[in-house]
Amino acid sequence: MTGEPEPTVLAGPDAVKAWSGVGKHAPTCLEASDKVVMVVTGTATSFLDAATGKPVFPQLNTTRDFGTSSLTHPTAYADGVFYLLCDTPSQSGVLAAFDAAGGKAKWATDLADIDPGGGKHVAMYPSNYVAVAGNTVYVCGQVLQLDRKFSAESPTTGYIRAFNASTGKRLWQVEGTDINNVLVPPSGSHLLATSAVPGKRPGRVQMIDAGRKGARGWKVSVAHGSYYFSTGWPLTCYAAGLFLFAGGSGNTLFAVDAATGSEKWHQRFDAKNGDQVKIGAPFSSPDGATVYVGVGSDLAALATADGTLQWVATLDGASDMGTSNLFNAASRISGRSAQCSADTVFATDSAKTLWAIDAATGRARWRYKDPGQPDVGFMWTVGGDHVFIASHLTMTAIAAHGR
Repeated sequence: MTGEPEPTVLAGPDAVKAWSGVGKHAPTCLEASDKVVMVVTGTATSFLDAATGKPVFPQLNTTRDFGTSSLTHPTAYADGVFYLLCDTPSQSGVLAAFDAAGGKAKWATDLADIDPGGGKHVAMYPSNYVAVAGNTVYVCGQVLQLDRKFSAESPTTGYIRAFNASTGKRLWQVEGTDINNVLVPPSGSHLLATSAVPGKRPGRVQMIDAGRKGARGWKVSVAHGSYYFSTGWPLTCYAAGLFLFAGGSGNTLFAVDAATGSEKWHQRFDAKNGDQVKIGAPFSSPDGATVYVGVGSDLAALATADGTLQWVATLDGASDMGTSNLFNAASRISGRSAQCSADTVFATDSAKTLWAIDAATGRARWRYKDPGQPDVGFMWTVGGDHVFIASHLTMTAIAAHGR
């Protein structure tokens, strides 16, 4: 794009820790409110005081051996309730809800009892992630059919299950090869599903109408959209009534009306120094006014209303994103490796340095990297004006403003 501001290379002081502590078991999942941090391990679920890091409720026997990754995110928080895809001593594959004010289980639903296929075929339904919108909890995942062979040319079958957030009662469920990577906005009744077959074009984005029990709505073909065959955390985003997704040659961000699919604007990012630019998955500010997207080694902020570029920041340690494919880029600066508080953007570069960026200016407030940080087992989440980090056995909290 022309007339864009020059990127600011991020530089900032090392973060000042609000608190830090060492546990006995490495967390597999984290989720936080402004007051409580839910820490899930392979042995128990704990709740810590967000201000001190001290336990505030008794541990629960719900566990999760395989936790957060670029493909899975088994936790969510909304309106005073934590949600977790977990196991118990007597059951595996449970969706549970916990009261964040008291740490008590509100309800639990056995997902193994649910067959979206209606018994028509032998299949498994592994869950990729859980999300909440209004009074509905959604579990999204992939259907693994056991009675046929898979190949790289086969379309992936995905599913969406909807539950009442107050009771855990099943509301509806849908599945299909046109449901793969699914976005659940935090409000409204319109979901977005993407689908593609590896190596083939085009891909497709499609509205799923939750108000009509998962009925299909409008659909749009996406040129060079074969990366949308990837399951897991959404590669698209929602902001201020718009769905946003990558398309074109992998260098264009499109914004369409969530209800109708009509295009509102698009923004193309041009190649620099002869290198092909690929954008990552977009994500939005809590108020929906700003959309952020990884562009090669940069993080760009755009006004949701018209796509106007606000600022561009270069994340040191993210240089390999410039030549990576979009899926690899999306797994670095997007999804759960990038989140926002009210006025701060948090992003992890490919060197696993966590940056706190002023949302108004694009300048770094601080950076965090643990010298003993493992190659695996590093995760973080935002709750209120703090970010909570798990680095193997160590839990750390840092204020968004660094003090």
